Amino acid sequence: MGESEPRRVRIELHSKQDGGSGVLAYKGMLYPRKNAIYIKYAEEDEGRGRCSVTFKWDSEGLTLLRHGEVQGEQSFRPGRRTTGWHSTAAGRLWLETETSALKWNGDASGRLPFEIEWQYELWVNEQSADRFDLKLRVWEDKEE
Repeated sequence: MGESEPRRVRIELHSKQDGGSGVLAYKGMLYPRKNAIYIKYAEEDEGRGRCSVTFKWDSEGLTLLRHGEVQGEQSFRPGRRTTGWHSTAAGRLWLETETSALKWNGDASGRLPFEIEWQYELWVNEQSADRFDLKLRVWEDKEE
């Protein structure tokens, strides 16, 4: 299998914030491209609904996109404050993300396994909401 072909992957999203910590596990797909890596999986939450989640890693940083019952966009750029949004049936929230750290742990070409770690402060409708410390672990899914 070539390095540019889609691959089935396992994904763990580790999160720490003031309210505690947690780990969510998913099965998804990795789509390596010439100038970016895409990680895609489905997310289902009883309170928020279902959506397709895509992480995009490129030279600019990390971008998170959600499509489905929950929609949104956030971008993480080290040392910068970026704008985004989050939308559910209850309405749309405007987000600002101030990223203090963003790091790729793994082979620079995107070979599996790898981790992406980032820390940020989230602002919702111009109010500070919380600080987050996240790690996205991705490795090959060898189950048939």
